[in-house]
Amino acid sequence: MAMIGVMDWGIGGLSVYKALRDKKRTADVLYFSDSGSTPYGKLSKEKLRGRFVEIAGYFRQREVTQVLVACHAASSAVEADIEVFEGVAFHSIIPAALRSVQRSHARRLGVIGGDFTIQSKVYERTLAGLGKQLAFCPAQPLSAFVEAGELESEAVEAEIRHLLAKLHPIDSLLIACTHYPALTPMFRKVAPNLELLDPGADMAESVREEGSNYFEFFTTGNRTGSARSAQLAFGIEIPPQKKRISGINSRPVRTRGFGM
Repeated sequence: MAMIGVMDWGIGGLSVYKALRDKKRTADVLYFSDSGSTPYGKLSKEKLRGRFVEIAGYFRQREVTQVLVACHAASSAVEADIEVFEGVAFHSIIPAALRSVQRSHARRLGVIGGDFTIQSKVYERTLAGLGKQLAFCPAQPLSAFVEAGELESEAVEAEIRHLLAKLHPIDSLLIACTHYPALTPMFRKVAPNLELLDPGADMAESVREEGSNYFEFFTTGNRTGSARSAQLAFGIEIPPQKKRISGINSRPVRTRGFGM
């Protein structure tokens, strides 16, 4: 069976991979973390799209033709629900977010995400016309906490309380960053009655490919730090490094093995 790709700047997209396994999806997965490059939230739309072309080249070499863009900032630069770069189909996470919101009966919806995602106004456009009261707030520090494996500190709790106070009053919260599900216990502690909408889980629900549960992790950045954070944030084990390979303007590292 052919592998599917899952990509993000860092480890956040592993929440989508985890959801795949939690939902008993057996698709073989090649995960691409681009943490060796400039954070996607600091790139222009044009530069992001150029990066997609480079990344598509790597996936094509690995015979991966379908990629889940498990990153809201990156997805905001995809101009359709599915866009093809260099023969590889990139699936935006934004349609999954819309489905999550449409199923919610809450009338007052808050949306949090990285600076790029919120400033792009992609969710203002996507959610307009649903008859909900909308409030938006960037939550950039949260992804940094998750990348560092810091999930339960006083600083994390204070940041979440600050964000929810800015959004108040809301009944439901759209988590428009795949890093943030790692902080679900803290959100539950601070606001136990708040409905949390996770588009990553919805994206995983749409995957129908079957395979052998194979998992491979590739990063353009620091594999050791990624492995530590993946374990702390999502309980996912990144197998030991096997070897270095060349690729896409970086010093990439590839590992093989099962991830759960």
